[in-house]
Amino acid sequence: MKETLPTMESGGSSGFRPDSAEQAKTVTPLVSGGVMADATGQPGTPRPLPSQASPAPWSPPPATPPPPPPPSASQPAPGPSVGGRTVLMSVPAPQIPLAWLAVVSGPGAERGRAFVLRPETVVGRAAGDIVLGGDSTISAQHVKVRLEPKEGGAEDEQVFMLYDLASANGTFVGTRDTYQQDSSRVYRRELHDHDYILVGETTLVFLAA
Repeated sequence: MKETLPTMESGGSSGFRPDSAEQAKTVTPLVSGGVMADATGQPGTPRPLPSQASPAPWSPPPATPPPPPPPSASQPAPGPSVGGRTVLMSVPAPQIPLAWLAVVSGPGAERGRAFVLRPETVVGRAAGDIVLGGDSTISAQHVKVRLEPKEGGAEDEQVFMLYDLASANGTFVGTRDTYQQDSSRVYRRELHDHDYILVGETTLVFLAA
């Protein structure tokens, strides 16, 4: 069987001519603009292109505020809320036990003079918080008295500890009857009320409130 190819003519709108009426029914011609015609030769309805939704514009996520800084030691700590308002409460400073070193005898200072102890107090002949300049047998920095937690005591229990600062003539601590003995020489000692202390040739007494 010989196959009949369609003939092409120049100048036509479609450029295709069917060989028979039967072939014309089965061929759907093109109309101007590339729109397909239906079986009657009328232009068909253009097929809409699939719509593509445009992406939503990007926006950054909402910023999370940073946590508030912890209150410093100099700032009052927030207290309970009263009537919808926060009450600021100051943190009290730790209390320091009241204690003194008083001159009993000797050339270091006049008899009866009392010195209030600080959390750390240095006693010496030429430098320190308590200067006993009249006694040449006292070292420039002779002893140090420091407030410390009591060893083996309660959590908030504090005591005054005495430290000899490598003095030339030593430090002696004891009762009124024993503090001048050689066995009373100390390098580190917890002080108790009415302890007698010998530095050089000057006698002091520890007094606690």
